[in-house]
Amino acid sequence: MISKIVIPDLGATGGDVILEEWLVEPGQEIKAGQPLYVVATDKATVEVEAYRDGVIHSILISQGETVSLGTVIGLLADSIDEEIEIAEDESVGKTATPESEILHLPINQSGDRILASPLARRIAAEEDISLELLNGSGSRGQILKRDVIAVVNAQKIVDSPTRILREPLSPMRKVIAERTSLSKSQIPHFYTNTTIDMQAAIQLRRQVLDMAERSGLSKPTITDLCIRATALALQEIPALNTRFDGDTIITYKDINIGLVIGLSEGMLIPVIQQADQHNLYALAAATQQVRQRAEAGQLRDSDMGEGTFTISNLGMYEIDSFTAVINPPEGGILALGKINEQPMVVDGVLVARPLMIATLSVDHRVVDGIVAARFLTTIKHILENPYRLTLDTSQGADK
Repeated sequence: MISKIVIPDLGATGGDVILEEWLVEPGQEIKAGQPLYVVATDKATVEVEAYRDGVIHSILISQGETVSLGTVIGLLADSIDEEIEIAEDESVGKTATPESEILHLPINQSGDRILASPLARRIAAEEDISLELLNGSGSRGQILKRDVIAVVNAQKIVDSPTRILREPLSPMRKVIAERTSLSKSQIPHFYTNTTIDMQAAIQLRRQVLDMAERSGLSKPTITDLCIRATALALQEIPALNTRFDGDTIITYKDINIGLVIGLSEGMLIPVIQQADQHNLYALAAATQQVRQRAEAGQLRDSDMGEGTFTISNLGMYEIDSFTAVINPPEGGILALGKINEQPMVVDGVLVARPLMIATLSVDHRVVDGIVAARFLTTIKHILENPYRLTLDTSQGADK
């Protein structure tokens, strides 16, 4: 049986994605759940997995190509010898020589044939780089796009009165530039902040850490507590779980919270699906797993579903407070700073308390100042009276 390999809806707000890299080759046997290819959406770089066992029959779109969602980019068969028939009206991408189909280039000085992908060969030609000088990182020693890019970047130091390093935007940095420019130019931001007394939340975390240690559950972080508090606040005030859409306002029924994860080359915003339905331990497991996959460059397509609200925490970097740019097309983002011991008057007595500044950015087209204030005050109240964080609305803690 022949099955189509298509570009799925990965939560991209634009209509196109870039096919960054094929992870398989024609004739290769694959298993369900095995990563097939990597695409760059307007949000992140994502690995897309196979939905069934089979053999890669053919690849129809090459690496580096921009394709639309739903495009057929390859074929999966039960055997490599299966015959195929594709109707002319089907959304099949134009046939191209894929990066995984390695071209045998001329023999180098040592007498060995040079193996290089068409995309690597094209970039090398554009940058006037000899393939004979490169070492390939492919499974068979083939030269891939990343090998050429590494040399290009190394050669970008130019002679001038001030030595500089000029390097092209990476796909991730390009996406960040495009989305932040879109956000600030099209979304009228409104900001509000508050100071939260985190003493009770810190005490609660100590208790749940003890429980997690005894029961073998994932250990919640301060960020996890804040995600859960935000999810509960979104339940109570759904006006923040919205987005602007022309002459309408869309309110999401699910609460899917994006978490900004910083990487050396930029940032990603994977999504915790139905975050309000996780208890603290399940939420801790979910955020830990998605963070590990992001840092390893192995995000799944399920990690990049449509988010409804985003949280960014820079407190671990000694940042007291900051204002974050909304992640389009969402209606808001919460920025969390460092927890600092600060003097505070409690019941007429000056005491030291662990305080955290939370700053809310909202799309003023969908949320007014009063609603934003109510929402941020709700988060503050939940974290300062954190018993609600322990109530079980989960799908089951991780065991």
